[in-house]
Amino acid sequence: MSEVSAEQGISPERLQADLQQRWLRHRRLEPVPDQPVVHLLRDGDSDQLLSSLENHLGSNVPHARLDVGEEPRSVERRRSVQIRDLLDSAAGSLREHDSWPRVGRLRFPRYTMLSWLLQQNDQRPELTHRPGSNIRDRLHDYLIERGRRRRKNEADGESRSAAWNSAAEQLPWYLFVLSLLLFPLYYGLWVRFGRVPRWFMRQHYLAPRESADFPAFAQRLISTPSQWENAQEVRKLLVHAFLADLSDTYTRRVWRWRWVPRDSYPVLLLADLEPGTIGEALVGLLNDVRNETGATDPLLVIGSGAEPLRGEETSQGSAGLDGWQKSLQDARRRRSPTAWYVPLRVGSAPDEPGFGRALPLLKRSRLLRRLPALGLIVLLLGTTGGYFVHREQHCGLWTPWANPDLSTTALWESTGECIGISDGSYQFSRDMADAAELVQLQEIIAEQNRLAEQNHVQYPDRPYATIVYFGTLTTADADSTTLAGTVEELKGLINAQRDARIAQLPLRILLANGGAAMRRGAEVAERIAALAERETEAPVVGVVGMGGSWRGTDAAIKRLERATLPMVGITTSADHLPGLSKLYHQIAPSNAQEARVVGSYVRAMRPAPPTGVTVYYDQNDPYSNNLAEDVHRELAPSTPRLRMDPRGNPTAFWQEIPCGQDELAFFSGRADQLGAFLSAVQRRCGDLPNYPRLLASDDTTKFVLDHEMRERRNVVLDYVSFNGVPAWDSGLDGRSLLARDSIAVLQQAILNVKATPNGVPLNGATVWSGINQIYGLTPVHGTSGDIDYGSASGQVPVDKAIFILRVHGGTQQTERILTCGKPFVEAGPCPG
Repeated sequence: MSEVSAEQGISPERLQADLQQRWLRHRRLEPVPDQPVVHLLRDGDSDQLLSSLENHLGSNVPHARLDVGEEPRSVERRRSVQIRDLLDSAAGSLREHDSWPRVGRLRFPRYTMLSWLLQQNDQRPELTHRPGSNIRDRLHDYLIERGRRRRKNEADGESRSAAWNSAAEQLPWYLFVLSLLLFPLYYGLWVRFGRVPRWFMRQHYLAPRESADFPAFAQRLISTPSQWENAQEVRKLLVHAFLADLSDTYTRRVWRWRWVPRDSYPVLLLADLEPGTIGEALVGLLNDVRNETGATDPLLVIGSGAEPLRGEETSQGSAGLDGWQKSLQDARRRRSPTAWYVPLRVGSAPDEPGFGRALPLLKRSRLLRRLPALGLIVLLLGTTGGYFVHREQHCGLWTPWANPDLSTTALWESTGECIGISDGSYQFSRDMADAAELVQLQEIIAEQNRLAEQNHVQYPDRPYATIVYFGTLTTADADSTTLAGTVEELKGLINAQRDARIAQLPLRILLANGGAAMRRGAEVAERIAALAERETEAPVVGVVGMGGSWRGTDAAIKRLERATLPMVGITTSADHLPGLSKLYHQIAPSNAQEARVVGSYVRAMRPAPPTGVTVYYDQNDPYSNNLAEDVHRELAPSTPRLRMDPRGNPTAFWQEIPCGQDELAFFSGRADQLGAFLSAVQRRCGDLPNYPRLLASDDTTKFVLDHEMRERRNVVLDYVSFNGVPAWDSGLDGRSLLARDSIAVLQQAILNVKATPNGVPLNGATVWSGINQIYGLTPVHGTSGDIDYGSASGQVPVDKAIFILRVHGGTQQTERILTCGKPFVEAGPCPG
């Protein structure tokens, strides 16, 4: 370098302004600037000048001060140790800023590992030894040592080690074996894919590609490479690793928990930087590494001394930092040994005020550094909260995507119900204490669906279809009898599904919940229609159940008709339902047919027909209102005193119930109101001989009677039933018989489709045509009676079996009073 004259010196104030632009950034997010090696020249008090700069940096800017006035050793190996010691000190000083929360962590994984490897000083392996024979153990030791926290007190470290050894001895054998397996796996992955090993194999000092892999390259590093290989390359590798770690630390990546701020780049202060010192060698290495690698790094180097370093002639000192920046690219391309070196002679002034403190960091830098962490927290909280909201809206499923057709809807103030479609893997009403049997039956259906799928895989030529049971599988009232009727229907479905599989017709049954009173019938019908459109392997061929004669049932029938899906109602009996869709059919007789049987039975009562009949019904319930109108039409011509009470709530009119054996009280309501009706009769009429004759409609179930008649001793109740003959061979009774027959209808329709010689595809439209073939001489001989759709509408069974049964309170004995309909021999006064 040329000597910089005193006349060309700059003031301390100008020096502060120039250097401050190097270690403090602007408000914009800028790339890392080119950082020079600034040599401050002053006669006499150069160290004082560096001390002033150190005080100026304070704790705002990470920095390290090194004394580089020592002469370089003549032996190459010892000179490498000198450089390594200086860089070790620099890395240690810069790490101390980890404790200051605004700076973040300065890490040196590449340099730390390289320094550790060079300190091993192993003997060079002989050619007879297998390459890398001991390096694996050394790398194992390094990984273990890296994971331990260094202790200042050696005794504490020894006690800690003893504690670890004692804990390891007390580990169960299987955990010890697992640790022996996991650590070699981690080591293998780290050697092949670790960020630090990959960096060593990609940099170009010491020709790493001459080694087969990283352990082989590491073997060369622990074998005193400064003695056997190019020592200058070893020293350049040390500097390169040091700068690469700083560059990586200041690179902002989204996955990092905290960013090191770009508003304070690290500064390396070199005291006693003079020609012929180890500092000159260090500056030369920095210059060469930056020229040869072309990589940028954030390190600003500032040295102090009296004389400039030796080298080629340059005028950078007079041009200042701005002039150096302009000429840097040309100097780098020429590989100039002083491309990064900028000597500046600093003038002195009497009573020099010094530099003061560095400017504080920008206030928003803390937020910018924490953006990745804040973003991750917001993303985590958002996704977690969204997941739990989604889970809550999908019936509490941990995997809501597994049952996309399920959702939760709030029908009441403090509770909700799960509606939609399930294959049985999700059980409706599973949170209700008294629904254990219902949950168990759903699990059985799920298992039989799995068996049906296996049967289809084993015998793909057999017809394989899906039938949807559409009903009420949840209720707001835990004491409601609705779920009891559903339990009976599921038993019939399970029996029919098992028999169909045995008959080489595997069926998959899905459960669709329309909610209490089928209030969500239209919404769930929309999902069934969407399912039918996308299901191809096991096409949806029909819907059974329909949940009873509710207003929601009407809307569901209309929507399913647009999807061309045939429907088979189990207990639906309202007269208007067949008029809603030609695709609707039912197993039960109509309300009009039931009313005719009730009329014939009342007129033939012994010892004499009642002179007064009161019909109790709910005018807001389509089923109850329709049946009451039909009974009124049948009894009006022959009953002198026929009264209609439409209020529906028995507790509200119990004082108006007429008593005496000349009176008949006909209950045309829902089963869950029967208990209140019987209690009202008991309170009103008192003694048993004063009771009116009691008759209930078909909605009454065996479950209700078992509960309501157990404590009502000597009370006699007649009720209408569509399933009065138990199927002893199947163990079914009650609604189970009707549910089994609904599957039998669709099963026969599928067989009718498959009997078509032209290979008609199996879908809702073709199965509906198969149902239309069930009439006349080809009825379905169901367990609840013959099912013959040869009526005028072709949707209601012709002369379907209807029974009137009598139950005696206390004993629960049941006897059949009246039997009407096919194929049973009529017993009693049936309508003509």
